Order: sequence, then C-alpha cells, then structure tokens
Amino acid sequence: MNVPFASPLAFTDALRPLSEGKSLWFIFSGDKLLTAEDGQNIPDQPCLNLKRNIYIGTLAGQHLFAAEAEQEAQIPSGWHWKGLRVLHGVLSDEYYAVAGRAMQLLCWDRVHKYCGSCGKETFIREVERCRECPSCGHLAYPKLAPAVMALVRRDNQILLARGPHFPEKFYSVIAGYVDPGETLEQCIHREVLEEVGIRVKNIRYFGSQPWPFSYSLMIAFTCDWEEGEISIDPIELTDANWFDHTNLPQLPPRLSISRMLIDAYLFHSTVT
Repeated sequence: MNVPFASPLAFTDALRPLSEGKSLWFIFSGDKLLTAEDGQNIPDQPCLNLKRNIYIGTLAGQHLFAAEAEQEAQIPSGWHWKGLRVLHGVLSDEYYAVAGRAMQLLCWDRVHKYCGSCGKETFIREVERCRECPSCGHLAYPKLAPAVMALVRRDNQILLARGPHFPEKFYSVIAGYVDPGETLEQCIHREVLEEVGIRVKNIRYFGSQPWPFSYSLMIAFTCDWEEGEISIDPIELTDANWFDHTNLPQLPPRLSISRMLIDAYLFHSTVT
C-alpha cells in the first residue's frame, strides 16, 4: 500500500534546530509550493521575503522549515509556484509528506495568531507545538479533522458514489467526518446508512493518510454489505451504484487513499 508518508526513521519532529546543518525550505504562497522548474527540488535557503516561518524538524539530517511568502514577493529565476496535487509523483514521497505537514502548520500558525477566546495576540510555547494566549491562558494546538472512508463490498462488487461537487463522471467511496463522541466504526455505520441507505458489517481497518487539502486525517476501512438497497441522500450524493472491475467509472487520483482502497480491491479481484 503506497500511502505517502515520511519514514519515522528519516523524519524527526522538533521545535528548534539542535545542531548545525543543511536546510530545506518549504515555502508557500497560499496552497502553492515553491519548487524548481522540474518540481523535484526545494530551496535550501529562504530565497524571498517571508512573513512567517516555522521549524519543523529534520529529514535525513537536513533541517526543515515551513515558510509563507509575502504576497508581493518576487521569486528567483528558475523557481515556480506549484500546487501540491500536481506535485504528487514528482516530489519524492518524503518531500511530499513534509510539504503537507508544512502547509498545515502554516495554516495553524496563521489562524491562531490571535486568541479565539479573548482576541489577544498569542505566542508560540517553547516546550511544545502550541500557541498560548498571555492574557487568558488559552492553548491552541494544531488540529486535525478525522474523517473515515469505507469501501463497501458485496460479492465481487464495490459501492461507489458521486457527490454533487465531484468532477463529471467521477466516483469514489463513501466518506464523512467523525462526530464528537463517535467511534470510527460508528461513523462508518452512520455515514453509509445516511448516504446510501444500507447497513454494513465486518468493518476492517485498511490504512490512514494525512490529507493536507482539508487538514484532515483520512482513516480508511473495508466492510461488507449486510442488508438494504441503495437509496441515496440527494443532498449528499447525486448517484451511487455497484461496480465490478469490468465497468468501473472515473476513479479518484492515485495519490488518495480512496484510490488505494479501490486499487486493492482491483488487485484482489483479478488474482482470485
């Protein structure tokens, strides 16, 4: 399963550099990353005006920084702004994972510059990755939104659905955000029942993937159809149906764990 992540042996999270060494700067303007023209290389120094930067840790002995460029910053010749989606498969898996982490930490730092309780300007704590309010003591940690997705199987078929904002002819697995007080398994039962009107069983963990585009942690499962016929929630979906490997619709991009779920089914269905 090729879920993009930095090996725990290669990446080390840290709040500040503990030694001298080479650096890599993951510099963003909005959701676009500054890379070399080929999209494979990252600057080794802060090569333009920045309005914030955060030390992330180390990767294979190199110090990592996340940074946000000033809006009017002029980029050096030979460098370009590129979206993370188009960089998947171009950047190394390790760089891609660090870039996703960097983008999320920059958003956290930007959003929590001021206290959400009293409005005072916060500061970064020295002992942990957290912004603290000096007035009321409110602590703002980087937050993730846990979301589950489920590949529902019935005999040799899988359930795929279209959301109202999906690209034309694009289908994916059932997914949704976890509610407060809900287990991951309860969320799957609820989401599948709400969106397509069927009940499932045999829920099994597949894998997880940090998803920087909505600051989520995607947690993927497989499960089996138990009972019911497809009846879609028209607010959530425009269509849902059963598919096998001979009649698949347009699928999610290969960088996503939803596609990895589907590819695992396809591999299994063609070798058994």
